[in-house]
Amino acid sequence: MKMNLSKEWLRQRAALDDNADVSAGTLDLNRLPASRPPNVVSMQASTEAESPNPAFGRLINLWRRKKGLRIDALAEKARIDIAELIEIERNLNYVPEPRTVYQLAKTLDLPSERMLELSGNLIVRDSSLGQEAVRFAARSESVEKLSKDEQRALEEFVKFLSEK
Repeated sequence: MKMNLSKEWLRQRAALDDNADVSAGTLDLNRLPASRPPNVVSMQASTEAESPNPAFGRLINLWRRKKGLRIDALAEKARIDIAELIEIERNLNYVPEPRTVYQLAKTLDLPSERMLELSGNLIVRDSSLGQEAVRFAARSESVEKLSKDEQRALEEFVKFLSEK
């Protein structure tokens, strides 16, 4: 079954429901995970590959610190809720909205599609992403200042994300 929805029809439907959450995402419906209610923590375990979700929050935390940004400054710059950013950095199982991931990727100059995969918003097609994400998460520890190893791990992982 093929759905052909015009932008005008979508705009009219969005205007009818002023309480609806609207997010950005991918147009490839085959890559979307099973739907979940908005703002619900996802505890889905993928049978195809290990979930790279724990690395997403660590990546945001370390990249933010590397750029010298406080949490509130990044939230303001990315135009996202500060509470959600704190949740992203601290809750390994939290799956943020696609719009939030896109805004963070854009603000931090990271590849948005790979960030959507890493955050759990898209099905990961490349199994090496999961392996690299686990390796990155295992090598990074929470400290106030980035250690040389953390900085190297962070830079290697961001380079890997940008290559694909």
